[in-house]
Order: sequence, then structure tokens, then C-alpha cells
Amino acid sequence: MATIRQATALIETRGPCKLPKLETAMEKALADLGWERTYEGKEAPPPVDPPDGAAHFVLMSNEDGAAAIQINEELVVRDLARIVSEKLDVALLVLLTTGSLFGRRSVEVVCRKFEFKSGAATELPVMAAHTRDVSDVEHNELRQADNALRTRINGANESLLRAEGTAGFKAKKFTKFKRNVQAVKFSSPRLGRLMEQLEACESFSVAEEGAQRIVKLVLAGGAKSMSYLKPEELAELEKALSTRPELVRRRA
Repeated sequence: MATIRQATALIETRGPCKLPKLETAMEKALADLGWERTYEGKEAPPPVDPPDGAAHFVLMSNEDGAAAIQINEELVVRDLARIVSEKLDVALLVLLTTGSLFGRRSVEVVCRKFEFKSGAATELPVMAAHTRDVSDVEHNELRQADNALRTRINGANESLLRAEGTAGFKAKKFTKFKRNVQAVKFSSPRLGRLMEQLEACESFSVAEEGAQRIVKLVLAGGAKSMSYLKPEELAELEKALSTRPELVRRRA
């Protein structure tokens, strides 16, 4: 498992879209997803130590009338883009760069690209060249592993945006939102761990095998996982999912 995982993403409109319209769609979508605003302003919020768990959402536009949202959090990006694309009459492009630090030296940075139209997502190919300069963490960087990983993510992301993104975006408004979802108390720790996997998965399905139910998950990067549940365990999980519409949308 990764010891550190970070991400940055840009959701941009592929056509003219007034920034206030994108902002309104973003705010409604985040409210549906259980996020609450904790900051807004024309300047970036001051750093908080210790971190407050809020994600940064920067609203941007360019001179050609396109608008964008820059996000420093991975899990909400595609759920947000899916809902916003349902509310707007313009296609969205998502450019996502994630990075993981495994153990003390091994670094993995991945760039991905998605197109969203009316709530439907299509993953598009990305050139491997964006991450070719990513290497293992050097010994003198180990004391600042967060910064070492962030530097590699930023480098790959800048390459991705130059090649695949729209030019000329400038920050217009800074906001912070914090996820405020009521934690579910499960009857077993195993169900709690499965819920954590569902929150991070790209899609999942439920199948029957005799007296057991199988929850099959597709994780980031295409890895697959499965869990066998008893009928009463599945019923407990389904009850928890009924309060999380963004997770139900991932169900195949």
C-alpha cells in the first residue's frame, strides 16, 4: 500500500461557459455529495497547520470563454464532473494526475484523461511521456517525502496540461470544501473496510454465488478486488449505500 498518495486535477469546459454558471453547478453538486464550503475569496486561503481535511477548489476562466475547476483531491473529481456535466449543456474534460510513494523510495505517477457528456464518462488515452521523468526518491529527499512526491506530480501535470488542456486559464476565485458525510457504524470491521474501498473505487457490481453475494470492485488503475458477503451483510451494506447517491452511480 502507498504510504503517501496525492493528486491534482482540472475539470474544464470544452466550449464557452460562463464562470458563474459553472460555479453554481459545482456548488450544487458538492452539496449533493455531502461537502460543505469552509472558505471563499479572491486570494488563496492561508495554509493550515495541522491540515483541516478540506479540499481546495479553484475556479478559473480564459479569454476564449471557457471555464475550469482546479482540485487538489482525487476521490471527488469524477463524481463532481459527472454531476456537473448533467447540469451543463457543454462537454467537460477531466485531466487527472495522481502520485503514490511506496515505502521509502518507490514513486508512481499516473496521468489520466476523461470526457464527460450529460453524465456519461469516457476515458481517453494519454501519452506516457508525461511521466517519463518520474524516478525514485533520492536519499536527501526522504525528509520531505510529501514535497518530493508533489514536485513529481506537478511536473507530470504541467506536461499533461500543456499537451492536452486548454491554454490561458487564470484563477478567479478560491474556495475550500470539506466532506461532511455521517460515518456508518457497521456490525463488523470488514464491512467498514469494504465501504472504504467502495469510496475509492471506480466501479462495482454485486453478483450471487449460491448462498453468498459477491461485491466486485474495479479500483484505480484497473486493479480488481472482490468480497464475499452473507445476505444479511449485503443488506447492511445496501442500507449504507442508500445514503450515498454518488457511490450508487458507480454501480454497474
